[in-house]
Amino acid sequence: MIYLIFSIFLGVMVVQEKPAEEETYIFMYFYTPDCPACDQIEPFIDYLREEYAIRIYAYNMRNPVGLQYGIQHEIRYVPTLIIQIDRGDEREFKRYENIDQIREAEQFFAEIIKKPESHTED
Repeated sequence: MIYLIFSIFLGVMVVQEKPAEEETYIFMYFYTPDCPACDQIEPFIDYLREEYAIRIYAYNMRNPVGLQYGIQHEIRYVPTLIIQIDRGDEREFKRYENIDQIREAEQFFAEIIKKPESHTED
């Protein structure tokens, strides 16, 4: 009897233990072709792509698809960088809405993304 209760207790404990949910990220950059600030930050966006080996989706707010995503994400200014963080059923958004804020986003990238190792020969 004690064994049965102990087994049931252990079974319940195993069922209750859940592995930590993994975070996934989606990076979205919103711009317009005639935006001087967008032109100025574009090399930095390219740097983030290369330095952290990530895909940043770029949406031109002057075309229908970009505008649709811009409306969905309530884009009010360009340039804007949105980071969507998914944790199972939970979703969080980080928003960077100007050149200075976008540059500050690198701190977030450095904390969450391991830079790829460079393969140089000695």
